[in-house]
Amino acid sequence: MNRLLRQGAKSLIALGDFPYRLRPGPRILIYHQVGSSLGRQMELPTEAFNDQLEWLQSEGSVVSLEEALARADDPDSHRLYVLTFDDGYRDVYENAYPLLASAGLPFLVYLTTQPIETQSGTTPGAEPLTWAQVEDMAGHGATIGSHTHTHPDLRMVTSEQIEQELGASDELIERRLGITSRHFCYPYGYWSKAADSIVREKYQTATLGAGPAVSSGTDPYLIHRTPVQLSDGHFFFVRKMKTGMVFEETIRRRLSGYQGIAE
Repeated sequence: MNRLLRQGAKSLIALGDFPYRLRPGPRILIYHQVGSSLGRQMELPTEAFNDQLEWLQSEGSVVSLEEALARADDPDSHRLYVLTFDDGYRDVYENAYPLLASAGLPFLVYLTTQPIETQSGTTPGAEPLTWAQVEDMAGHGATIGSHTHTHPDLRMVTSEQIEQELGASDELIERRLGITSRHFCYPYGYWSKAADSIVREKYQTATLGAGPAVSSGTDPYLIHRTPVQLSDGHFFFVRKMKTGMVFEETIRRRLSGYQGIAE
């Protein structure tokens, strides 16, 4: 019943995106879990994820974040797709990674390092990656980025705590993998004024949740992405890739109380 209600609401909200408008710039997708069968909005069945990969490859090219930013003003940049995975769930390695590796596709994994270090996943079916799994992916197409150590809302903590969160994450990635993290993702996709200057000193890029389209004028520390959800199905996934479903994201922001970088 909840799924039917969500689909109905999504259909009504999608009317706000009509008439059809093609969104410019590369599409930077947000994934979390693949094939965990939890039924949460942040998780996709493996078959649905595979179908999305096939559609993306038939419509354009899956590229790295760096290439997407460099080509953001190309006439066909709306056919460039970047795959990002937040948090660091084990099912990404078990279910998504084999498909990505088989197709030779680049992808970016933003790690929340404490769960990986302690193996302290709190939700059955949402266990964290291991460092060995991260190392394997890093050797076969994955770029590894930082997503803090404990995943706090950076709007709600002090500058000292932000330094500690980023420092702990970067130190573990360096020590466990021999990799210097160059990319950062704000927890929950929420920008933080207090974190902004710290993030700019440490990384080359930073990503957020949904927001304005990406162009050559996009601030590399304020890159907005498109969340992929269980309730999208094929129809709404394709529509997000075309229009971004901006109206839906506007409503989601209002409901969450998040006002973006204007805060």
